[in-house]
Amino acid sequence: MSDPSWNRGIISWFANNPVAANLLLILVIGLGVLQAGDLRKEAFPSTEPDSLTISVTYDSGSAQQSEEGLAIKIEEQLEDVNGINDITSTSTASGTTVTVEKQSDYDLDVLLRDVKNKVDAISTFPANAESPVIEKAEREEHSLWLQLHGEADRHTLQQLAEKLKSDLLAKADISRVSKSGWIDPMMSIEIDEGRLQAYGLSLSDVEDAINQGSSSTMTAVLKNEQVYLQLKASQQAYLKEEFAAIPLITSSDGVIVALGDVAFIDDTYDDDTAVLSRFAGENSVALQVITTGLDDITETVEAAKQVVEEWRGNGALPQGVELTSWYDRSTSISGRLDLLVTNALTGIVMVFVLLALFLNLTVAFWVSMGLPFIFFGTLYFMGDGFTGLSLNQFTTFGFIMALGIVVDDAVVVGESVYTVRKQEGDTLRNTIRGTLRVAVPTLFGVFTTVVAFYSLSNLSGKLGQIYAQFAAVVTICLLLSIVESKLILPAHLAHLNTHRRASRNPFLEIWRRIQQGADSGLQWFNDRIYKAVIGWALTYRYAVLVLFLALFALVMAMPFNGTVRTSFFPNIPGETVRANITMETDASFGLTHSALLALEHKAHLVDKQLIERANVGSETGIANLQVLSESDQAGTVTVELTTDSPYDINAFSNQWRRIASLPEGVRTLSVASRRETVDALRIELKASDDDLLTAAGRDIKEQLSTIPAISGIEDNIEASQPRLLLELNAQGKSLGLSTDTLAKQVLQAFSGQVVQRFQRGNDEVEVKVRYPEDARENPTDVLNANIRTDDGTVLPLSSVASVTYGYSRDTITRIDGKRALYLSADVDKEILSASELVAGLQQDLVPELERQYPGLDISFAGEAEQQAETQSSMVHVFLIAMLVIYMLLAIPLKSYVQPILIMTAIPFGIVGAILGHWMNDLSISILSLNGIIALSGVVVNDSLLLVSRYNELKSDADHQIEAISKASRSRLRAVLLTSFTTFAGLYPLLSETSAQAQFLIPAAVALGYGIMFATVITLILIPVLVAIQHDVAERFTDIRHWFTVRPDKKEADPC
Repeated sequence: MSDPSWNRGIISWFANNPVAANLLLILVIGLGVLQAGDLRKEAFPSTEPDSLTISVTYDSGSAQQSEEGLAIKIEEQLEDVNGINDITSTSTASGTTVTVEKQSDYDLDVLLRDVKNKVDAISTFPANAESPVIEKAEREEHSLWLQLHGEADRHTLQQLAEKLKSDLLAKADISRVSKSGWIDPMMSIEIDEGRLQAYGLSLSDVEDAINQGSSSTMTAVLKNEQVYLQLKASQQAYLKEEFAAIPLITSSDGVIVALGDVAFIDDTYDDDTAVLSRFAGENSVALQVITTGLDDITETVEAAKQVVEEWRGNGALPQGVELTSWYDRSTSISGRLDLLVTNALTGIVMVFVLLALFLNLTVAFWVSMGLPFIFFGTLYFMGDGFTGLSLNQFTTFGFIMALGIVVDDAVVVGESVYTVRKQEGDTLRNTIRGTLRVAVPTLFGVFTTVVAFYSLSNLSGKLGQIYAQFAAVVTICLLLSIVESKLILPAHLAHLNTHRRASRNPFLEIWRRIQQGADSGLQWFNDRIYKAVIGWALTYRYAVLVLFLALFALVMAMPFNGTVRTSFFPNIPGETVRANITMETDASFGLTHSALLALEHKAHLVDKQLIERANVGSETGIANLQVLSESDQAGTVTVELTTDSPYDINAFSNQWRRIASLPEGVRTLSVASRRETVDALRIELKASDDDLLTAAGRDIKEQLSTIPAISGIEDNIEASQPRLLLELNAQGKSLGLSTDTLAKQVLQAFSGQVVQRFQRGNDEVEVKVRYPEDARENPTDVLNANIRTDDGTVLPLSSVASVTYGYSRDTITRIDGKRALYLSADVDKEILSASELVAGLQQDLVPELERQYPGLDISFAGEAEQQAETQSSMVHVFLIAMLVIYMLLAIPLKSYVQPILIMTAIPFGIVGAILGHWMNDLSISILSLNGIIALSGVVVNDSLLLVSRYNELKSDADHQIEAISKASRSRLRAVLLTSFTTFAGLYPLLSETSAQAQFLIPAAVALGYGIMFATVITLILIPVLVAIQHDVAERFTDIRHWFTVRPDKKEADPC
């Protein structure tokens, strides 16, 4: 009787119903195609916001007053709020900003509600402090710079920028546009003190007159049954001529003294903060298009470029003004998608050729056609209705990594079906039997890989979550590969013809002969080479084991002795090079602007040098260059290279850093081309004593400056500014002056008093009253300034107040309730990785500082903090993955020992990964570790197939060694094909030279080389270990037999 079990179950049902299989295939591909157009695209994966910001404006004039009146009170109020990881506050003379970072597993909306309730309950803020503004961080990403530049005045550029911004925001796909290089308009009223005194007026009188003569008061309405009429008695002045005509007083002879008689009035721009904005060597105003929330960056950029084209086409730009778009981040994801398509097609072709060569064209075709089902199905499940993933450089890398892995079980099924049909006949029954023969081990094998990748997709830490996104994609691909290989593929192989016949088509005949050659070659290798090698290895199994253990120890030592370097977070290449400067606290804005212009000049000089070195005909490798400073003591020069630049971005960055040096007045200079996610190095110091903090900070900065790998050190150690302290003397007090009156008059005279604000078109214009510029240029002008007493007496400030020079801290930082300082720096990871640097500092510098400065709390933030969190999470998920993989192996094998033997492939896979890094001169990074954890799930699959086959054969074998050898030789084709197809899928990425792919290569190297080395382990070491296990089992049997039999012998002894 024939066994009817082969025709039962879901696998046989789909094999008997190819229409159902094809409809499932078409359905999933169709859903994926529809979803693909709706998937969000991001240049870089965004993370869930994890912080709140509390801002309180308070013009206290002192950072310490803001700290005591605002920051400390907020910190104390939030002490018992759940879900807070840390609290950082920054206090200045104009207010306080408190940043609250949530714990990684806490709901930000719940934290927002709790924090808001607590802050709203504070009733002891200073009287003139504004109400707190509490905001939740949101996803945002730079999309595109738009630059208006040319030989035009600021008014023209700003008017154009305002109109361009309105046109951009009118597009549905653009939600945020920020302006840079912008200065708010201002009506400046500079008072002539001599004329003011001649008419017996004060600055306060002028302010009152402006408010009375220029205002928009409420409008009365006259209305009844017959009439409706608005009554307006006041008029807002908008132009400087209208302000000049405002009456101040009327003399005794009836002559009206107007504002223009005692003041110079200028319709100008706010000069509280100096702004420098240049592009392509010309004056400029910039607009930055920002993608927020769940917006799609490609759609945002496309909408912005449509507006640019409309402006260029309709003549909206005046003569001499250009509109340039640059630093388009959407090209990054477009390039990544192009890389994915190219690599996928190359990988599919390589997989197809391998399978067609060693199996059959039909098998190769249908195994390869499973990839569209898997990839489009994954796109569908990436949608917001399921996993909510976007297409970015990490998820696209997940597709590339999955390319070789997901065909493994399809290759095994295809090879098994091919073998059974070839040996026993081309029937449907043999197709199902071939599938069922490997169904259980391949199913559990895929589950082990799913466990490894799924555990990776649950890494914690901000950077860990970003790097884990590729694992989520591979997990989905693997689950879909189970459906494809077990249900759809058998239906397609139901009519497979395994018997090669001569063909009249010359091309098919040539291919048939090539196949026969490959098949014969593989069979020859199996019979002549591998059979002898496995026989020798099994005979000398203990020596082979010792050799492999020695190799393991040798290679595992490489990362620890420096042969292979480690850098936990690799530099993520950027698309631009940025030079950021921070000036000394007493530097003028003129010095800041000079330093930036010098950096601009040196950038062009570097460009010229590198082109000469490359010996090419290009005029320049610089596509765009922006200079931007929106504060008195900081600024940035940003360079974007042309796509055909004769030098790369790293060469430009390194050369620019070398020749830039430190311009006059510059405290820190950072030249970097990497994408900034967190600081490569950040050290935070906390203490209750300010002097101790400052001294420790200076010591650390001095030590850091001696390390060659460190550049661009930034800190807030010298967070102080020069100060002129005015204090009423005895005469001032006797004249009835108060400190408040003195401060107010000094503010009016030198900073100016904002009298009113009015709306003019889209601009809010401040009206500011103050002394002329030439009367407020240096400290002497302050001493000579006039102060008015309550009775109108005018005296020089030097006669009513004493003056002392000094410094005051302009910014006070607090972290978790203590005064804090920070130092951050760029690290050249070609010289020294951030993890190696931090380890060295913790070992050598930290103990010495803690001895020297008792009470000092030193912590490493930035990459070190993220590494600690991610590494801890990685160890946790790795241990869980190992446990689950063990269970998934033990169940189909029905053994406690054999899974341990199979899992020895994992550490030896790591050996292959390390050797791959050494051969390619790569540092081991988080991506390498991700690849190694992923490897742990992949490398056990072939070993599981081999051991399963041995279990099938051992009961019928005369000798166990022969059963092991036969099982190994019978799985040789499947093991080699799965390993080579996986490597073939990854090879296009391994050989990729584009900057897009460089930082992703370590993960591909870990997986690709690890699998190739694990293939040797599967074919040599695993059989050896199975043989040793058999030896050990026999010895235990002998010992047990000896203990159970020997007492009986003693009883039979007559003596």
